[in-house]
Amino acid sequence: MLQNYTETVVLQLLNSVLEDYKKNKNPNICTCERCRQDIMAIALNNLPPRYIATDTGEVITQVAFNQFGGRAEIITQLIKAIEKVNANPRH
Repeated sequence: MLQNYTETVVLQLLNSVLEDYKKNKNPNICTCERCRQDIMAIALNNLPPRYIATDTGEVITQVAFNQFGGRAEIITQLIKAIEKVNANPRH
């Protein structure tokens, strides 16, 4: 099955990054589904895709993400996207 591993990690991290941002920076940030999807779309458009097609490819990609700061880059892009959506919500 073809999968964008970057998208998987964005989905995994979105809730915790939003909660941390809400707790530490802006308790009034909107977390409605529209805003969440906008945040994900903006972050994913600013991150390189990492497509995998096998379980072995997933393991290799996971290791590479952990060793080369992929997770930190995703968190950075999520925070930037949160700030952008918070400044201009579409609902």
